[in-house]
Amino acid sequence: MSRAVLLVEPDVDALGALASKLRSRGLSVALADDVEGALDRARHGRPEALLLSEAIVQSSDILVRLANEKDLAGLPRFILVEVASADAGSEQLPRGDVDAIAKRLYALPTKSAAVVADRGDFRGDLQQVSVVDLLQLLSMNRRTGALSITTPLGAGEVRLTDGEIVDAVYRRLEGEKALYRLLGESEGSFAFASGSPSPMRRVQVATNLLLMEGMRQLDETRRLRETVATGDDALLAIASPRADAADVVVRISEILTAPRTLDELLDDLPFADLEVLEALGEMLGDGSVRRIAKGAVRVEVADAERMTVLAAQVKRLRRGGFLGPTRLVLAASPRRLATLVHAVGRIADAVVPAESVPAAPVPHLLATLRLTEGVELDVVGLPVLDQYCPLWALTLQGGAAVVRMEAGESKGLEEACSIIGIPILDAGVLLGEVDEADPAQMALLIRTALDAVAGR
Repeated sequence: MSRAVLLVEPDVDALGALASKLRSRGLSVALADDVEGALDRARHGRPEALLLSEAIVQSSDILVRLANEKDLAGLPRFILVEVASADAGSEQLPRGDVDAIAKRLYALPTKSAAVVADRGDFRGDLQQVSVVDLLQLLSMNRRTGALSITTPLGAGEVRLTDGEIVDAVYRRLEGEKALYRLLGESEGSFAFASGSPSPMRRVQVATNLLLMEGMRQLDETRRLRETVATGDDALLAIASPRADAADVVVRISEILTAPRTLDELLDDLPFADLEVLEALGEMLGDGSVRRIAKGAVRVEVADAERMTVLAAQVKRLRRGGFLGPTRLVLAASPRRLATLVHAVGRIADAVVPAESVPAAPVPHLLATLRLTEGVELDVVGLPVLDQYCPLWALTLQGGAAVVRMEAGESKGLEEACSIIGIPILDAGVLLGEVDEADPAQMALLIRTALDAVAGR
């Protein structure tokens, strides 16, 4: 059975490091970093034993004050020293021997735990003390101020009022989602600064419940991430959600109309990471979302030697009277074009336009490929909706060819290309089965289409 102990240590780094080691031995460890906090926490939490650092015993009257309190006088206490001596007045334990400490504590009968107080601001390293321990320390101290946390991925801040967490931000995230992300960070630095209460409150849950739920979600999130996707995989929605689908499922489907990595998806959604991962797992299971292996990796449109040939072909295919770069037009449904935007944009040397994709299904630039110095190729997306065919003329005028991504006839497209004199190529004929979400396949399709047109 676990033992509840109160660890009292004025050094915040040492406090967190020792607490983590003791917890790994199955002990329930509460924290205090000064005398007032230790007494307060001992009164309210009723720990089964006290672990007092030698520094706090030597620099304060904590032993006297414990002995003078009726409810605390009989509480087992141990002084953590570098080397234990046989004639100590209070029982001593070697602070470097965590197993010996745990063994002695487990040999005790039984009791309970409790609150902390820090009277000054502090800073330190997350490898020495966890975010959970820091927030527990500040909460039990009923501190007001901001805990700033800097990690390799970015900066965050947790704001407290009278020990209650009232707000959190981390990179682009806010509220509980930001807090849960910060709880999982173990590399970086932190600093606490006292201050006025935060005017904004985006966190409404009590701090003790928040920390417990945060640790639960962290464990589940780590487990689910391994089953959903690796860092290099991208995810793509291939079916619309049901009419009665949950909000999180609908939002995932909307965002994944274009491939996203798991990290991008989690950052773009306001829902808790665990909620997103649970929904995503079900969507992968029923086939409404699929993985694209290494979808986030950029690919070359061709090697250096082949690039010279492609550049020569593109220069030769430039249509007379058209001032812009040669165009290769990819004709597909609007949903499929949303995926093509991502795939073509992952080709090396592709310049994606700064403006967003038009809301209306009109022709638009997917990317400009810089083949060699002074030679560029515009890859243009054309949504195949015949009612919009009057808008296609300007786009088709500068095109070397139209690549039809989907099988089947489009009378409007065929008539428009016939009038202007642009060949139509079928992607299925050029490559067989085409995965428009794969950047490597899109690079191959572009090369193959240019070869086919140049050979005519």
